Amino acid sequence: MNRTLVSKRNCAIALFCALFMGVTHPALAQKAKPKETKGVSVDATSTLTIAPQIPGFEGHVLRLRQVTMVPGGVIAHHTHANRPTVVYIVSGELTEYRDGGQEITHRAGEQWVEGADVSHWAENRGQVPAVLIGADIIPKK
Repeated sequence: MNRTLVSKRNCAIALFCALFMGVTHPALAQKAKPKETKGVSVDATSTLTIAPQIPGFEGHVLRLRQVTMVPGGVIAHHTHANRPTVVYIVSGELTEYRDGGQEITHRAGEQWVEGADVSHWAENRGQVPAVLIGADIIPKK
């Protein structure tokens, strides 16, 4: 077989392998973004009107809430544009899927932020409920 044909055949095989891995390899293939939240309850919500505390925040409140996600529970895909959040995980664990392919497993005792650049969803792949405390700034209803 001449070198040109061998080279083209090798390129075709490499392309096929790359495409196959992108479709089947779990680290490379992204899960579908869920549109509905399930297995999640929100308890102990508190709010504070911010404007009297800090001028310039008219129409917004600081919200603190406890969120419990049962095993198999899902928080639907959403964005944090105009809703910055700080989260602390009290118990259990959850897996977060950020747009762009980043997968992060958060465990009890960890904290993280979700700023305007974050669009994501999460699921509880563990065996026990995940309990989170979230503080965010949201428009006053």
